[in-house]
Amino acid sequence: MNDLIPYVVDNVQVRYYGQNNSRGYATGVDFKINGEFVKNAESWFSLSLMQTKEDLQDDYYVEGGKVVHPGYIPRPTDQRVNFSIFFQDYLPNNPTLKFNITMHYATGMAFGPPNAPKYKQVLRIPPYRRVDLGLSKRLMGEKKGFQSIWASLEVFNLLQINNTISYLWVKDVTNTVFAVPNYLTGRLVNLKLAVRF
Repeated sequence: MNDLIPYVVDNVQVRYYGQNNSRGYATGVDFKINGEFVKNAESWFSLSLMQTKEDLQDDYYVEGGKVVHPGYIPRPTDQRVNFSIFFQDYLPNNPTLKFNITMHYATGMAFGPPNAPKYKQVLRIPPYRRVDLGLSKRLMGEKKGFQSIWASLEVFNLLQINNTISYLWVKDVTNTVFAVPNYLTGRLVNLKLAVRF
């Protein structure tokens, strides 16, 4: 790709350079398999692999008296691996009671200190990991004008993993900058009632 607009992500703000002074590439592949490992209960498995990099035309720095051109560096959306599993099952003697588990894993994306040159935006956020559990019960089948009524209890982020979404940059009296992580929501319990007409 030619004439790309470089950008950086600062917390939840996206800052564009305003110049089409970059060239780059994006390459990847997606796989998804879904089916009924257990009869009448759909499950799936997905795997995505991607690499996206760019080369700014006018970036350089001087090191040891020599001019260094950084070359290709990761774009902010460069997430190499994204892997998910959703598995669903039910009690053999009571198919109205279902259980599901969802697992996610994704490698971290690129980031860097605020106001730093683009070639320093190559640090990596820690991998994203999460496990969700769900239990659902059909309260009513097809009757009285309803197709079905389901009650569900879900536990998101069951293992209480601190997944980093961004960093708060703190400077001390010696002008040393520290990256303090901002975390996504921890464990969360959700109760849901789904009515289909």
